[in-house]
Amino acid sequence: MFRVEKTGDNLVPRVADADAGVYLEWLVTGSRYTTEVFELLSASGGIPFTTSREYVVDPETGFKSTLFKFIAFGSAPRAQSRAKHLVNRTFRDDNEQQYWMKIAVEALLVFGTAFNGLEAPYKRYTQVELNGRIYTLEDFGYALGQK
Repeated sequence: MFRVEKTGDNLVPRVADADAGVYLEWLVTGSRYTTEVFELLSASGGIPFTTSREYVVDPETGFKSTLFKFIAFGSAPRAQSRAKHLVNRTFRDDNEQQYWMKIAVEALLVFGTAFNGLEAPYKRYTQVELNGRIYTLEDFGYALGQK
C-alpha cells in the first residue's frame, strides 16, 4: 500500500509503496493546477505522465471533489527544470500500460490534492478516472486517516 514519505532533500515528499519498490513523484504543475506532471518510478525505470485536475461535485454527497484524468501516460512535457530528466516510456502492449496506469491511479489517490489523500476531509474527496471508471481510495482498500 502507498503512503506519503519524505525524500532525502526534504523539499517535496513522494508517494511510496516501499514493499513493492514503486514511487510516485510530483514534478510540476501547469496553469492554475489544471495539469500536472508526475513520474512513477520502479526497478523497471520511470514512467512520466500528465494529468488534468478538475473540480466536480460528488453526486452522492454534494461535496466538492478533485478528479484526475490522464492526458498522457508514458510521456510528459520536459520544458520545466524539474521535468528535464524525463524519458518517454514505451510499453510492450496495452496490458502492460493498463497495469502501470492502475498503479498510478492508486498512487494519485494517496497523493490527493497535495500529498494529503489519506487525510482527506471525506470519502471520495479525490477521484481518478481510468477507462471511464471513477476510482476512490476505497477501491484499493484504504480508509481515511490511515498512515
